[in-house]
Amino acid sequence: MKNVVLWIMLLSFVLSASGCCSIFAGGGQVITVNSKPEGAKVQLGSLQGTTPYQVKLPKGKDYAIRATYAGKTQTTPLEKKIDGVFWINILIPIGLIIDAATGNMYKYDPTVYDFDFTGS
Repeated sequence: MKNVVLWIMLLSFVLSASGCCSIFAGGGQVITVNSKPEGAKVQLGSLQGTTPYQVKLPKGKDYAIRATYAGKTQTTPLEKKIDGVFWINILIPIGLIIDAATGNMYKYDPTVYDFDFTGS
């Protein structure tokens, strides 16, 4: 019986020490940037690469993707939405505060961005 109570207390502590999004969805999310044709230069804040490009970004921050190919530049913001897991925090209110403060209450949706430089 002591073991059951101990496990319940430990589980309660772990769940109250973190928000549900932090526990179940993690702190970062992979974003993929593609282009037609491949090889466009990509910039997300201070991060740079060429397409096809994948990067794991911390959630909750505002980013704009800038893709450049053959002198043409296209820019689009990453779209943030509230992660559905966030609402589980109603059961553990401290999680609302933790996930809101860390930005883990958000997710990027979509996670794949395509740029087309083949048109005029």
